Amino acid sequence: MTAPRRRSGRPGGARAAHLARVVPIASVALAAGLLSGPGSHADEGPGPVEIAYDCALPAPAANQQTDGETDKQGDVDSSATADAPVSPTMVRAAVRISTGLPETAAPGSPIDPGTVTVEAALPYAKLAPLLPSDVSGVTSDATLGVQVRQGKSSADASWASLAANAATPPSDDTLRLGHTGGAPTITVSEAGDVDLYAGELNLKISPLAGESKEGTAASFTIACTPAGAETAGRQIARISVPDGEEPGASSPGASDGPSDTARDGIAVEPKDGADSPAGASTCATEMPSGEMDISQTPDPLPGTVLTPLIPLDGFRACAYAVGMTTVRKPNGTVIINNPAKGPSLMNIRANAQTQYATEGPFYFRADSLGELTLPDADSTILNFGFVPVTAKVAFENGPITISTGTMGSYPDQQNFAVATFFQSLRVHDVKVNGTPLNVGSQCRTSKKYRVTLRGDFTSPTDAYVNVLTGGILKGKVDIPSFSGCGSNGENLDRLLTASLSGPDNSIIMNQAPTCLPDLPEPNQCPPVIPPLPGAKTP
Repeated sequence: MTAPRRRSGRPGGARAAHLARVVPIASVALAAGLLSGPGSHADEGPGPVEIAYDCALPAPAANQQTDGETDKQGDVDSSATADAPVSPTMVRAAVRISTGLPETAAPGSPIDPGTVTVEAALPYAKLAPLLPSDVSGVTSDATLGVQVRQGKSSADASWASLAANAATPPSDDTLRLGHTGGAPTITVSEAGDVDLYAGELNLKISPLAGESKEGTAASFTIACTPAGAETAGRQIARISVPDGEEPGASSPGASDGPSDTARDGIAVEPKDGADSPAGASTCATEMPSGEMDISQTPDPLPGTVLTPLIPLDGFRACAYAVGMTTVRKPNGTVIINNPAKGPSLMNIRANAQTQYATEGPFYFRADSLGELTLPDADSTILNFGFVPVTAKVAFENGPITISTGTMGSYPDQQNFAVATFFQSLRVHDVKVNGTPLNVGSQCRTSKKYRVTLRGDFTSPTDAYVNVLTGGILKGKVDIPSFSGCGSNGENLDRLLTASLSGPDNSIIMNQAPTCLPDLPEPNQCPPVIPPLPGAKTP
């Protein structure tokens, strides 16, 4: 008789006028996507710009691995195809660029673009032939070329490793990819206006396998160029640099540090530490304790007899996990545990419990317990390019159970990795066009909802094997209705519910290898901060 598995183990007047003015704007803006454009500083810097791009799609056959070789990153080598070259399909993309650039700067001082958001809207019907039939979503890695000009001087910058993901198919036949990330600083040695212009945009699209997981779909690159020849139509920002620097100030063009491209008194350089984000030096002293939840692990094969749950002491561990969630209704993306903003470290009791087969088909599972207090996420939407709506989103997590294992025997063995926990979502500090919209301090989902993420074993480079090696985990969640929203008798529950609640909201996380400080070296310590899913490793 098969042993029961579904058990838990325990290791150690004016107000009305204000509302009438703000709520209609908020309703439209929130419905259009409160959570679009993660991390943008558009409320602090220049407004967003919208630029039309002409994009070349590869031929559908070029995305089939059987028709050609793939490189080490999984990209298609179109030269390996036997067919004659096929002219690319051209599509028009609407691209919106937001930055945190200041309005003014000083000669010799780095100009920081802040968090950059590049949202590309593409016709999904044209992309669909390039994707597997059972695709559940895509990740995208964007690189935007930027030209920096000051008078007759100029320099080139590359805003690279801007990451995004989106569920597919989209509800309105438009695939919206809200890329976000950092950008190199700009330093000029002279006074005078500095202008930034958008150039070529490349999108590396990586399909996420569907439920069948039949093979790994190859990634492909979409090359885009601005549709208009007019330079003014490509301007991202103008920064005023007044004359006020003392004579003899050093020229940034002579910087000893590595520069992207520097000439004519303009230096474009990576931010300090941008190439190697620093995290904690080691793990917490105390391991987490509490109930573990194995209800989401796959059932063993028929005929399997399992041991009772076997509690273990476990061992101290920690890891960084970063990712993105795409809210289905607005199809907007929010960064979770932003690697560029000091992410939180997950504390883990590794191998806290196990269970295996005593009779029948092979089965082995190891359970670990984690705890992660996530920082608030920034979110920005600029409705129709005019009305900025900003908010902070708090993800409040319960204990995390991470279960990895194998069932069956080679060649039919099945590996699995499951992370599950309960979460609630709280929205606060909402502003509509700079005007606070008081949603109260307890504007949150009416109940906790389950988050279950499963390891992606289809990836040739990021397959999730166990909690020690890490990798990609992904899943979908149903966001409940909201309650507690509003103040002074103003009820905004229905507004938030209509804008954000609903099923099929995707989450994708990238967990770094786990640091094991109490084990001999190499123990994978100190813990490293991984890139966002779909972004390049720093």
